Amino acid sequence: MELARLMDQHFLVDRAVVMHLVVAAELGSEDVVLDVGAGTGVLAFEAAKFARKVYAVERDPILYKTLSEKAKEYGNVEPVRGNILRLRLPAYTKIVANPPFSLLEPLIIRHLRNPVTMSLLTPKHFADSILTPETAIGFKTHLSYAVSEKAVYDGSVCEPPYIGKLSHVLLKPVQRTALQDAMVMFLLQRGSKVRNSLRNVLWKTRTKREATKLVELSSLSDSLLEKRVNRTTLQELKQVYSFLAENL
Repeated sequence: MELARLMDQHFLVDRAVVMHLVVAAELGSEDVVLDVGAGTGVLAFEAAKFARKVYAVERDPILYKTLSEKAKEYGNVEPVRGNILRLRLPAYTKIVANPPFSLLEPLIIRHLRNPVTMSLLTPKHFADSILTPETAIGFKTHLSYAVSEKAVYDGSVCEPPYIGKLSHVLLKPVQRTALQDAMVMFLLQRGSKVRNSLRNVLWKTRTKREATKLVELSSLSDSLLEKRVNRTTLQELKQVYSFLAENL
């Protein structure tokens, strides 16, 4: 197992916490579940007792081999080897996972457009950052989700132990407004300049000339318009949101 991977992920060993994550997702017989960073399948196999199917994604070859052997005992767990951010998977309805912590923010961003219920184990500081819309990642998350903290655990519920507190957070999709839809569309153009991303959003309802004029004559600074979307701060995101509210 890669050292970097060990430093990035802490595998659940507490059965009670496993059950809490699975139960909170309210799985039904028609649900298809995604487990990210499945390890040896502790969460995946528990979720499989309630769901129609579970995709258990694991990139480490040794863990994947163990996961695949155990999956033979279940007819509804499909191990998938790879990085979730690069995989194309069939549709799934919910996520139950204790993912590598570096994947938490990308995982949420990836599921902004088409949100699904997520029951996740995260570091406490990350949970705090998405519980409020007054952080950049929290602002983005609250466009598509209602976020609640279900429990806080000691790092010893994992192996290797996490130095610090861990949180069980539940993200449930919300009905978005047209303005929130537009903001999500803006955010998903992560590598684009703010200027270009805003024009693309406005082109949905205006001509290209009108959209370009609105952006160029706006009160948004040139430095912000030239910035990449994925590098915008909370205050800059709020400025963009206000601009869209006035011009949609």
